[in-house]
Amino acid sequence: MTTETLSKEAITLREQAAAKFKEAKEYSDSLAGKKSDTGEPIDASEADLQKFDGLMTEARGLDGQFRAKAKAEGQVIDLREGMDFYYGKATGGGRLPWQQVSMREIAPTIGQEFIASEEYKELTDSGRLVSEKMQYGQLSKPKVLGGKAAGDLIQSESGGPGAALVTPQYIPGILPLPQRPLTVRELFSQAPASSDSISYAAQSAFDSAAAMVEQATAVTGETGRKPQSSIAWERRTGVIETLATYMAATRQQLADAGQVASLIDNQGRLMLQLLEEEQLINGNGTTPNLSGILDQTIQTLVVAAGGNNLDAIRTAKRLVKTGAARANADVVLLNPYDSEQFDLLKDTNGLYRGGNPIGNFTFDQPIWGLRRVESEEVAIGQAIVGAFRFGATVYERQGITVYTTDSHSDWFTRNLICILFEERLGFAVWFPLAFVELTLDLTDWGT
Repeated sequence: MTTETLSKEAITLREQAAAKFKEAKEYSDSLAGKKSDTGEPIDASEADLQKFDGLMTEARGLDGQFRAKAKAEGQVIDLREGMDFYYGKATGGGRLPWQQVSMREIAPTIGQEFIASEEYKELTDSGRLVSEKMQYGQLSKPKVLGGKAAGDLIQSESGGPGAALVTPQYIPGILPLPQRPLTVRELFSQAPASSDSISYAAQSAFDSAAAMVEQATAVTGETGRKPQSSIAWERRTGVIETLATYMAATRQQLADAGQVASLIDNQGRLMLQLLEEEQLINGNGTTPNLSGILDQTIQTLVVAAGGNNLDAIRTAKRLVKTGAARANADVVLLNPYDSEQFDLLKDTNGLYRGGNPIGNFTFDQPIWGLRRVESEEVAIGQAIVGAFRFGATVYERQGITVYTTDSHSDWFTRNLICILFEERLGFAVWFPLAFVELTLDLTDWGT
């Protein structure tokens, strides 16, 4: 679709939407640059986030008007073309990932950093990875880069797990396997940690006795006496815990740089991210586990048999607002099965309550204005409604780091390399009562 095929009114609506998207991006960039008096980055306030959400809502509204107008004019609306247009306007001509030859042109991944490092070049140039007759030595300066492991050794002998990767004429690298999306950590605010533990105060009660007070009429007596309010806080200590795993590979396997990059980018980091999600939701707080959301003293709500799950989510949203935290819920976290059941709800006329699934319906659309996020770590029949960004913070002491060595057991004499993946995180829940654990009524799904 070209501008020549659009009416002036449609072009004006699209330009207005682009301007609003650009305003939202510029506002987001300004929030990312906010720093405290000491120069430390600070999180955006609730008011900042609400303003950003308002700008995005206006932009999407204008885009919806443009699409409706263009459709009425008989134009075919291409989603990717529209995203390219808005992204280019907002960034002054920037390119989206699908427009790029390779994302590695812009920002190298951990795997790319690894194979581009001087130490890896030293190892490959030495010939130790490709010659069985030459002496093998450890890297002079190991490079530090910024689930349960399979029992098999990654090696390229016939029948081994890595054999297919070195067969002539195969496409270099490893095609990533389909994996569940990782979104839970992104829901919380993020901050760096400078120690091995975090001491913080979590709010446990909010008792307001604020009232109108008349003027005192005598030196003694009750007139003019102000009522006392209180806020209860509980001192807690969050320990920085280590998330780690390792893999074993032969040095022959490591000689293929493309496979090394894929191994690091697509597998090792994914394993830690899956563990992050499990810990932030279900960690029991017993060392070495983090204390996840469900391990906290949060509010609970059980949908009675024959109840309405949609109504219950709205009630949970109100509990967050009126509870001790006095927060605004922003997310409902669901198991993919329950999320699907919400999409499949129909009214008495047999129509989908979320909209026409062939026309204007969008998957994972908000419920009662709450962003809907799916996670397999949430049990079927369970939901978590809360003010995620306001109520808790993920503290990062050490980002995902990759180490390699042959100094493990007898691996030096067997030409084996250990690849270790590790990160260190802490989790602080400032306002436990800003979260509600909701037990859904499965009979509402017809089961």
